[in-house]
Amino acid sequence: MDIMRLIPDDAPRFLALRQAMFDSEAMSFRGAAADDAALGEMAWRERLARDHVYAVVQDGEWLAVGGLSRLAGAKLDHKGLVWGMYALPLARGTGAASRILDALEDAARAIGLRQLQLTLMADNARARAVYERHGYELYAIEPDSVRRGDVYADEALMWKRL
Repeated sequence: MDIMRLIPDDAPRFLALRQAMFDSEAMSFRGAAADDAALGEMAWRERLARDHVYAVVQDGEWLAVGGLSRLAGAKLDHKGLVWGMYALPLARGTGAASRILDALEDAARAIGLRQLQLTLMADNARARAVYERHGYELYAIEPDSVRRGDVYADEALMWKRL
């Protein structure tokens, strides 16, 4: 498995993977395909240029992706947000997600971040276990944070000091 940092020209392939993610596991994520579409490809190209977004690649196939954004503002720019983590089902248990998290944490240290935050659906035990193995700690549960049709779901908030 190789790891690569994505560039703006990777946006179409990145968005296709996100679409597959939403198609197969929509309830596992706070975002939705409609949100990605509303942003448009140009906004995603800009995000790939600005943020640190990585993919794990094996034999030309993208197995996992994840991103890191620095929070803005003089009082918050010591923190980063891990976002968009996804591993294809065939890549789960292979260490692909760990490779992404390692790359994001290396990037965070290189740009001087002090801590990382992330959110996940509170009922996503598999993802929570991955983050806990990487040293992330749960600090809150936000009740009824995400609307899933007519049902509301809790979101877990985690952090890690670098």
